[in-house]
Amino acid sequence: MRLNELQKQQLELSKNGEDTVVHAHSLSRMHGCAVNKTVLCPSGLSTLSTHIIREYHYVPRLMTWAEAQSYCRKTFTDLSTVTNQKDNNMLLSVLQGPMKYAWIGLYDVMSGWRWTVGNATFEFSNWSKNNSNNVKLNNSCTVMNADGNWFDNNCMGSYPAVCYYDEGPSLYILVNKEMNWYEARTYCRSNYTDLVSVKNMSENNAISSLLSGKTWIGLYRGTWVNWSDKTRRNFNNWNQGQPDNIGGTVKSCAAVNTTTGTWFNVDCGAKNHFICQNVSYPPPQKKTTLKLKFQSEAELNDPAVQQQILEQLHAKLKNHGLPDFKLRWIQTDGHTFHKEKEKKKEGSGG
Repeated sequence: MRLNELQKQQLELSKNGEDTVVHAHSLSRMHGCAVNKTVLCPSGLSTLSTHIIREYHYVPRLMTWAEAQSYCRKTFTDLSTVTNQKDNNMLLSVLQGPMKYAWIGLYDVMSGWRWTVGNATFEFSNWSKNNSNNVKLNNSCTVMNADGNWFDNNCMGSYPAVCYYDEGPSLYILVNKEMNWYEARTYCRSNYTDLVSVKNMSENNAISSLLSGKTWIGLYRGTWVNWSDKTRRNFNNWNQGQPDNIGGTVKSCAAVNTTTGTWFNVDCGAKNHFICQNVSYPPPQKKTTLKLKFQSEAELNDPAVQQQILEQLHAKLKNHGLPDFKLRWIQTDGHTFHKEKEKKKEGSGG
């Protein structure tokens, strides 16, 4: 029995390497029991994201962090960046002695002040005239005094906090519990909305009226956020108690301990061995989506039939010099193939 039903389906082809155009005529004639007529219609080509490949090189030369950075940029790509555990394992595999430390590309430059709510920045501020405004390099968090003035402060200090609650009868909640800034942020986010932010003097006055002394608010500056190659830090392997560059000590460059493999913050002017990286990119993966029309007597939603079609398509691609494709069907509405609706004949009554 001949069904003469035209069914459509999308097929995705992906390949590593340069863009490849698959012409309709190259697959227009198919042979076998499953398919006796095929129409192939390319519908688009897109590039998928690729991963960076890092190769680490231990350099047994004594240099400051800045000198090591310059050397790596001239000789390789840059000082080493570590973005995940896989990178970290590779870095550890190249470590050598006898130096205690080897420079990596992480460094500590303070970012601008931001509020925890939405990571927002506001033009308003109310710093005390007596505030050092971060002369001590790691005063990265902010307290408000009872007079409404702000002071930068070591984030590990213990103070009460003011939380913001956007669903309560009161917007500002004073929490009379001594916590460091990170604990205060977690507490506010768990029980209310977040640590409080201040957008104008009216809000500042309303908040300060609740206070009897220094109290955490949501203003902070990020630390240890960038690698030498401008990658944002999203992974760390700090030794316990690290980083500890507080109280004005300038130890703002990171080094890996060659024995433990953990990271320490070290004076950038110290001379250590270092680890460079070469960065390469794999060939981009290309994806082509093709629409196929079949006129077939077979049950095209049968998985065995679909597999046979894929095998025939792959064989055709290989015969045309395209062996590296991966093929898969794209399902819509839980079905692989869909019958095409018959078009009304011209002049037919409605």
